[in-house]
Amino acid sequence: MRGMIGLSHRPGGATREHNTPPEACRARESMTGRALTWVIAWLGPLVVRAWFSTIRLRWHGGAYVHPDPHMRGNCIYVFWHQRLLCFSYTHRNSGVRVLISRSRDGEVIARVVSRLGLVPIRGSSRRHGGEAVRALLAEVATGYDIGITPDGPRGPRHVFQVGAIYLASRSGLPIVPATVSYGRCWRFKSWDRFMLPWPFTWGVIRAGDAITVPPDLDAAGIEEWRVRLEAILRECTDTTDAHAREYYLSGRAFRDL
Repeated sequence: MRGMIGLSHRPGGATREHNTPPEACRARESMTGRALTWVIAWLGPLVVRAWFSTIRLRWHGGAYVHPDPHMRGNCIYVFWHQRLLCFSYTHRNSGVRVLISRSRDGEVIARVVSRLGLVPIRGSSRRHGGEAVRALLAEVATGYDIGITPDGPRGPRHVFQVGAIYLASRSGLPIVPATVSYGRCWRFKSWDRFMLPWPFTWGVIRAGDAITVPPDLDAAGIEEWRVRLEAILRECTDTTDAHAREYYLSGRAFRDL
């Protein structure tokens, strides 16, 4: 452990103290971190595919429930951070541009989603403007969807940040609230109460109506729409959780979309 003092015995029972150099500790931690990131980046996509292949998924919603933007035009999907794992599976190999933080955890997620066929754009959903939003604006013309967890990467849970509103206002793309609910799942004791479905359970993916944000909003307008979209996404999520079985039974399999 960093800063731990070791004791080594000299002949005759004498002892001497030595400190592990901080640079050596940092180097070992860095090497361990890189190795762990590499392992997760390679194994993570395999685990995600294997895990979700056991889950019976159905889809509920209008045109934007289809994961292929060429079937209905591209959009900005917003969904809470706790539910992002399922969308990395259902939208694999779709080229979705996904906003992911620059944190260490974000680096791991970025590598995993890259190997699942998504395109990570590094940055934060907390700021309007900035490098990440400019990068996303440049991707609008490609015709691919954009995915944002508006309460990520650090929360508060289910509090909508302004990045998606700014992006929609400047790009003209509609915002589509999306969520997923499961028959059974674990909820981790993390800030977002991250959800992991049980193997062999069922799940329903629901996409709400597309919402068009007015162009060139000022700060007051962005805040007004932030509050509005937060309420819409919360309602979409809560309603889907409350009526998940009903939505699942009336939903469609992917092949029927």
